Amino acid sequence: MGSLKKLLGFGTTVAGTVAAVKVTEKVKENNPDGIQDVNGDGKVDYKDYAIEVKKAAQETYAAFKEKAPGVMAEAKEKGGELYQDAKKTVKDAFSGK
Repeated sequence: MGSLKKLLGFGTTVAGTVAAVKVTEKVKENNPDGIQDVNGDGKVDYKDYAIEVKKAAQETYAAFKEKAPGVMAEAKEKGGELYQDAKKTVKDAFSGK
């Protein structure tokens, strides 16, 4: 059970990192000229960045939510095989193979 817990923890970390990168990419895609005065207060500050990040996060979440059923179906279909492949990949990565 210990290796499964570590693998799930590693997977959660990777998923969080991927989500952060996707949100960052979406912010850049939505604002090719940089973030402007979104809230109309006459200056570009952290509030404008927060609004844009929130909007990008919502768009990214919607895209993940749309793809999730297909990914879950594939994972259920290949369940044991995927676990063994992931376990071997992690083991190989840490052993330097």
